[in-house]
Amino acid sequence: MTASVPDEGPITFINVFDIAEEEIDTFVAKWEERAPLLTSAEGFICAELHRAYDDDTRFRVVNVTKWQSHAHFAAATRAPEFQAGLAGYQQTAPWTPYRGFYRTAAKFD
Repeated sequence: MTASVPDEGPITFINVFDIAEEEIDTFVAKWEERAPLLTSAEGFICAELHRAYDDDTRFRVVNVTKWQSHAHFAAATRAPEFQAGLAGYQQTAPWTPYRGFYRTAAKFD
């Protein structure tokens, strides 16, 4: 993340994954296993993991997480426990993540 991003919250972290259908169940299980590392962190608001039901969908899994600020997200993901688990997770991962940070541009209820 670049230093030029203002740290006003809340922010939404969206991570989409290019993943084969046969890998999704394993991915979801690993995500659920690691979720407490972030959901218990200061500044965490909520998270949802979405799974595509249409075979033509490019990104089969989408993670949407809300944080009080980018600083909260950064602190949680720099925690030694999170980093330790992430190292092995990324080395064996048969998927490619594409991530970004967003702010609400429009809202409809």
